[in-house]
Amino acid sequence: MTLETLAIRSARWVARRLGYSKEASSLMAARFIHRLSTRIPRAATVNLDLCLVIPDKSRGWILEAVCREIGAHYRGRWEISGAMDKLPPARAYFFCHYHFYLSALKLNPRLWDSPCVVWLTHPKDEALGGPTALEALSKARVVTMCSLWRDYAIQLGLPADRVTAIVGAADPDFFPPHRRGAGKIGFCTAYYERKSPQRIIDVIRAMPHRQFILMGRNWDKFPDFAALLALPNFEYREGSYAEYPGFYRELDVFVSLSELEGGPIPLIESMMSNVVPVATRTGFAPDIIRHGQNGYLCQTDAPTAEVVRLIEQAVQNTYPIRETVEHLSWRRFSELMQVELGLLELPKKSPLAA
Repeated sequence: MTLETLAIRSARWVARRLGYSKEASSLMAARFIHRLSTRIPRAATVNLDLCLVIPDKSRGWILEAVCREIGAHYRGRWEISGAMDKLPPARAYFFCHYHFYLSALKLNPRLWDSPCVVWLTHPKDEALGGPTALEALSKARVVTMCSLWRDYAIQLGLPADRVTAIVGAADPDFFPPHRRGAGKIGFCTAYYERKSPQRIIDVIRAMPHRQFILMGRNWDKFPDFAALLALPNFEYREGSYAEYPGFYRELDVFVSLSELEGGPIPLIESMMSNVVPVATRTGFAPDIIRHGQNGYLCQTDAPTAEVVRLIEQAVQNTYPIRETVEHLSWRRFSELMQVELGLLELPKKSPLAA
């Protein structure tokens, strides 16, 4: 155990004895130790420009992929770190989830005055964890995936000048456009209740004349999975990411019926593939879909009949969908994040600066 860790534990114990909550005590302790340490001169060697933080247990899915995309388009020295209690000294830190930032802040006092960007995909707790969490988040720059959650974070009290919305991205070379006409309808999502699994099966049942494909994982956890598989107009796949472009090439329409989203990223991937989207008004869907032109929007509780009607309209849509999203590349996303981290300054004439 390091001296810093021992000091944090001691300060946390004092805060708990004074009646503060466990969460508040942990953050207060780390901040107190940081204030003490700044009074002690020390030579700090920083050989790393950017540290992208994701706990080891959370690797292997979209959050790690996003970290790697940010790093791949950065010209400086970067690394991904999963050791939350031993984050390396760096010029700036990117946290791909606000929970990871709050956890790291308790264990790494220097983060209190280090440039940190916290990615807020969507809220996972009421009021983002409450006043203590909001106070800690206000020390960082918070980047949301959409204007919906940017406005929400500001309403909760985060400083407006420290909250930015940067819509997600996809690789325009990996997801080339295709000519629609096959008529298939697709979903791309892992199984979660917030993805509205029952509404998905209701829509498929209501359109027996249309063929549906669901690309995902963990759908065997869905109580009605057997009934879903039994539908004659339905196909379920669990493919690798390398198979996604081929999947989108089979589709005319992409459907997302989530109750709560940050994105979803497959929405951009499908649109880059020139697929017409039908999506609920959550996440960045309202930011990139112009209803009736490059896609269709409905409320999260829209009745099945309305979703069916919109899908039929989407099948007939001839608009060049890809043209409306091909600028949403990972390079653009990474560079905008680098601006937030203070690692890049865009020329005023750059289209990214707009």
